[in-house]
Amino acid sequence: MKKMAMAVVFLLTFGLLVSAPAAATLLVLQVGMEGPQFSLTSPEGKKVSSAELKGDKLTVLVFWSSWTQKSEAVLTRMQKLYARYRASGLSVVGINVDEQKVSPQTLRQVKATRDRLKIQFPMLADPGLVAFRDYGVIALPTTVVLDQGGTIRHDLTGYPLLGAEELDDFVSATMSGAKPKVVAAKPHYQPKKSALSFYNMGQNNLKSKLLAGKAELWFKKAAEADQGFVLPHLSLGRIYRERGDQALAQAEYRAVLAKEPRHPVALCELGILLVEQGKGAEGRALLDAARGSEDSYAPCLYYTGYALGREGKGGDAARLFEEAAKLAPFDYQVYAYQGMLYEQQKDLQKAADSYGRALETIIHGH
Repeated sequence: MKKMAMAVVFLLTFGLLVSAPAAATLLVLQVGMEGPQFSLTSPEGKKVSSAELKGDKLTVLVFWSSWTQKSEAVLTRMQKLYARYRASGLSVVGINVDEQKVSPQTLRQVKATRDRLKIQFPMLADPGLVAFRDYGVIALPTTVVLDQGGTIRHDLTGYPLLGAEELDDFVSATMSGAKPKVVAAKPHYQPKKSALSFYNMGQNNLKSKLLAGKAELWFKKAAEADQGFVLPHLSLGRIYRERGDQALAQAEYRAVLAKEPRHPVALCELGILLVEQGKGAEGRALLDAARGSEDSYAPCLYYTGYALGREGKGGDAARLFEEAAKLAPFDYQVYAYQGMLYEQQKDLQKAADSYGRALETIIHGH
């Protein structure tokens, strides 16, 4: 039992160290921010940079996997847009994230999917899942639209019906110069340049083992520079949770909700903190509100599964853990939380199996 408890501490602490802070569609980015540069690998083994893939007007990035049903739907739809607007300056890039260490088998799978769906735009793999993590993808498929300057102009997670129509309409209207037919989603808050600069410094520090400890300072400066900018508060909440300072973490998530009462990530993260604190009813209410606002943020699913399991609703819990694993196959915490639940239920064999799967996900990326 002591060894198992140590495994839980390792899993959750490791994850907080390597995971990026959360946001509604992308973990660390939002519309209006610059998309990171990247390097991908073609099915033939050639390295391709983001600069080589850039469109004259728009660049659409499709993060996809072979095991998500909606991936093929978005790839097929993007092929239609690509065929229509390729000559006008539209670029589309399919980014496969099946595994962290890209194998010859995965490259063959990417090529086979490209050929079977008759995809004409580049279909590439993401070695080390660098682009996947730099963009903070939280679920698959995820589509990100960049303008000619590399700024994010539209994003979509999970490819829901309404969101798919809005995405299609946004790309078509931008490429043709027409007025969008579909009412656009709520515009994202655009932070002050100074706040964004401080925030980016914090994110860069988090990527460095030597500078990670200074990230908190930069996020605080970003929050002070623009009180309406919520991403720094989400980042601080994650840092404080890592330290075990639940009171400070809760304060940061409440600060987000004071600005955006329906922010799904803040609702979700505050909800699980309350559940873990023993305030199950209050935490469940926030988790349910989060899922009602955004059902493609995988942690909301496994947090709710954990909460339901604690209430004795094992069937509902199992279903949500399964949904979370399909939505975010690289998120080891799906299995860590499932393991904690099994351990609390005294089912030590299932707990050990779940913790083992969590470790396997950390090490191998799937």
